[in-house]
Amino acid sequence: MDQESPKEIEMKHIMTAIDGSEPSYRALLQAAELAKTLKAELSILIVREFVVGRKGVYAVMNDEDIRVIQKKAEEIVQTTGELEMNILVEKSRDAAFTIVEIAIDKGVDLIVMGASGKGGFKTFLLGSVSTEVLRKSACPVMIVH
Repeated sequence: MDQESPKEIEMKHIMTAIDGSEPSYRALLQAAELAKTLKAELSILIVREFVVGRKGVYAVMNDEDIRVIQKKAEEIVQTTGELEMNILVEKSRDAAFTIVEIAIDKGVDLIVMGASGKGGFKTFLLGSVSTEVLRKSACPVMIVH
């Protein structure tokens, strides 16, 4: 019986989703280090979630929150040296769905995420964004504690 040698897996595009939580920043650092080692492109996704209430639509993060998260992300990536990266900000009612869809649209080879984020009570009731991405993603997902 001939055995095929394992195929080499290429990681040309790594994406991480951050929400301003410490676990998401640890995931970003791991993603940046991995992207540098593999000479891969790094995409950083910030999902700006909103909720629909009886009196309108409410953003979970305001513009200042987004600026702070972007600045911190740039600082973290700079610690790894020269690295090709881009930061995407997307509005969504469903962060997990958006992460999976962006990964497909951008041809991402690996998603790196923190084990927990700023989900709070919603996370407890409905399951974490990380869990949903793990279940729905077409590409590998790495969870960082």
